[in-house]
This record gives sequence, structure tokens and C-alpha cells, in this order.
Amino acid sequence: MTIQLAITLDAEQKTRLDAIAEARDETAADVVNEAVTQYLDYDAWFRARVQEGLDSLARGEGHDLEEVEEGFRQHIAALKRAEADR
Repeated sequence: MTIQLAITLDAEQKTRLDAIAEARDETAADVVNEAVTQYLDYDAWFRARVQEGLDSLARGEGHDLEEVEEGFRQHIAALKRAEADR
């Protein structure tokens, strides 16, 4: 089931959205749907990693900052590769 949702964009956002849609030969709605899906996926991933960290701390385990930063770097690189492959 699909649900219609209205959003408010300022003029710059609308211009940028239209430019992306035109460059991809898609509709603005297609681009927005993809952006929402990417955001929801990222949010779920981030929340899961935070919960893993909290669970790890509750067990008395720790992670050093460099390890955490590297995990984020790898995730961002994977996102960029996926975007480039489109």
C-alpha cells in the first residue's frame, strides 16, 4: 500500500530536486522516494550500531575511538560507491 505525503520545500530545495530528477530522467517523486529510503536505511543502521555499542558497554566491553571511526568511514565509503554505481 502506498500513502501520499505532502512536504514543503523552499525554492532552492525544489530547484535542486528538479535538477537531480532531470539528470536521472526520473520524476521528483522518484528521487524523493529514493532519498527517504536511503535515510530510513541509514537511520536503522545507525540505531543498530548505537545499540550494539550500548550492549557492549553493558557487558563491560569497550571499543577504541579509532575502531569506531574506521567503521563509520567504511560505511560512508560503501554509500558513496553505491551512489556512483547508479
